[in-house]
Amino acid sequence: MRKLFLLTFVLISQITFAQKKKLEMPNVPFKNGEIVYEKSYNVAGQSADQLYSNSESWFVKRYKSAEGIETKDKPTGKVIGNGTEFLTFDGPFSTDVDCKVKMMIQIDSKDGGYNVRIYNIVYGYQSDPTKEREFCKAEDMMNYILGQKVKNAEGYNPVPFNKNNSKRALGKLNGLIDNVMASINQTMTGK
Repeated sequence: MRKLFLLTFVLISQITFAQKKKLEMPNVPFKNGEIVYEKSYNVAGQSADQLYSNSESWFVKRYKSAEGIETKDKPTGKVIGNGTEFLTFDGPFSTDVDCKVKMMIQIDSKDGGYNVRIYNIVYGYQSDPTKEREFCKAEDMMNYILGQKVKNAEGYNPVPFNKNNSKRALGKLNGLIDNVMASINQTMTGK
């Protein structure tokens, strides 16, 4: 009984005294209705063939298999594959919200450098372990935040979060992508 009283008191005080902070718009590269991260790297002294080989190695090293690689084109230096990462953001009442984030990763190698492009970013969220995971495109979250109507094929809003939690989820995306980019660069340069 004592614990129930304490829990009720804490919840009421959280709700009563919580100040509503206006969350800033997430600073993600949203252009022409898409969220796409792109970055170019210069690697002096590395051939396109070596960088191409390193990009294949990165996928295997990061995701423990080459199965996620969808396209390998040595003449153009292009490797495209699927990646799945994990992201946690602060949800309601300071709870952690865990998501799986799926993305397409494209690495284009050339003599002396390479370009990385990360796109088709999809959040997978499971509100309850007994329920199926819900999937939502990052672009749908951004459009929802911007006040645009977002509907999937069944006609309902696919975004599983309210606007503030969508901002938090997208706000954490930059750190996740920075981590992926740093990992790619480490393998590509051998450092």
